[in-house]
Amino acid sequence: MHQDWPASCAMVKDAMRDLVMRFVTPISMSLEHGHGVSWATGNYLEVSGSRILLTNQHVVDDVPTGGVLAHLPGPTDDYVAVTQPWCRRSYPVDAACAPTLYPQSTGMKEAVPFELIDGQMLAEQDELLFWIGFPGYSANRHDVPTEGRLRMTRFGGPLETRGLPMLSQVIRGWNGEGEDLFNPDLHVAVHYPSEAQRTANGELTALPHAKGMSGSLLWDTKYLSRMRRSETWSPGDARVCGLVWGALDRPEVVLATKIEHVRTALGWP
Repeated sequence: MHQDWPASCAMVKDAMRDLVMRFVTPISMSLEHGHGVSWATGNYLEVSGSRILLTNQHVVDDVPTGGVLAHLPGPTDDYVAVTQPWCRRSYPVDAACAPTLYPQSTGMKEAVPFELIDGQMLAEQDELLFWIGFPGYSANRHDVPTEGRLRMTRFGGPLETRGLPMLSQVIRGWNGEGEDLFNPDLHVAVHYPSEAQRTANGELTALPHAKGMSGSLLWDTKYLSRMRRSETWSPGDARVCGLVWGALDRPEVVLATKIEHVRTALGWP
């Protein structure tokens, strides 16, 4: 079934990147005009006929007094301030959403159709999971994210952020031992190592610090599910299965809330 596993993973990652990039946005934080920092990740979704921006509650709560969050609906480098009130749900869900009012036109980001959001986390064992996040620091995975490494802009220049597409799997052999914030009934832990291949059979390269990827949607690609049934796969088979909110150094994982708890907490159908 997997005669060339690295090539299969690279194919799935590239296909998922092309799908998900149309929905995802960096989130910036600004304390004054002409200055902004890379803050977090957000995604546009269509829920009950409304277009919303989804991220984590801690992303919103951590904004200093007077700070403003903004998103990048495209196609220019102009961020749009979030002016509508946030609906917030605290840990252990850690989710926040706000209506977005930008006009839909050519080149603008799209919203995840509601039918692509799973009713619950149903990924099969060892399934390939995917997310895109916007690392906020130029630090590597285990480096200290100092202020000097924070991605920022001054004097009104563009805030340079680059989305990181990640394909990984739920970590084996760990069920939250020693970590009070992780609840296996509510959360999932996905491997996020210090190094990974960017291309099939390519050399290992350093991965960035996870800070800034909070608010990324976790996608169940359904790839192994299709392969195990000798069915063809396309990125359109993938479904949203979680919301990333944290990361650990030991084990090397990102933590995500299972989608059913996000849906319930935010009152989605």
